[in-house]
Amino acid sequence: MRIRVVSWNVDSRPTGLLDAKVELLRRLQPDLVLLQEIGRSVYRALLPHPSAHERMHRKARQFYWGALSTDLCKPRASEYRLGCAVLGVSSTALIDAEVLDQAPFDISDPARPGFLWRTVAAQVALSTGDLLTVCSFHGRQPSGVPAVALQQAFHAGIASWLTDVPGPVIFGIDAGPRVPDSADPLLGPGPVHHLNHVLNADDDHLWATPDFTVLDVQRLADDATAAGSDHALLLADLELPDSPH
Repeated sequence: MRIRVVSWNVDSRPTGLLDAKVELLRRLQPDLVLLQEIGRSVYRALLPHPSAHERMHRKARQFYWGALSTDLCKPRASEYRLGCAVLGVSSTALIDAEVLDQAPFDISDPARPGFLWRTVAAQVALSTGDLLTVCSFHGRQPSGVPAVALQQAFHAGIASWLTDVPGPVIFGIDAGPRVPDSADPLLGPGPVHHLNHVLNADDDHLWATPDFTVLDVQRLADDATAAGSDHALLLADLELPDSPH
């Protein structure tokens, strides 16, 4: 089965051209979208609720399900918090979703909630019956000594969690600037998990397990800028062989 995947830091600040973001995603027609720095206003625009405006819902709905990290956190994050999301079209179905509260993040409790709303993992069923794990992460910015340690703990916790997740798996991340001269168990070189690098643009990355064949990749920087984001949009066409059932 061919799957079109987008990973994008949509930059949901108030100045961020909501309609242009929605239209760009509609034009690209992805099957799965992995978003970072997404606010609830953008999330709701991509996933209109059927009880709000039924005619708009039928006409304009692009994605049929979604999972937003700031909704999944306990307690639920504030309305102003930007999080991560995974969304899918009608040929896919959401089975379950969570933030990575089981990941072995080496941090104290006060910092832990700030890690969790930067993560979301969704178990997704395809029309073929295959199950995927699809993740979106927003990395810590390594500014200053404490922040560097937090970024390293964030990457190490996710990488360790991924080692126990059976394939197929896809993740997208805005990782933030790389810490010079430091090992990175998530993005490598020599990552500890079993996923392969698909493509990246600066600090934004898309990875997938070897179950997938990469058919085509694109880095859409100009389109993303026109839509009000300062991050390139990553687009990958992947193929997953049908598994025997």
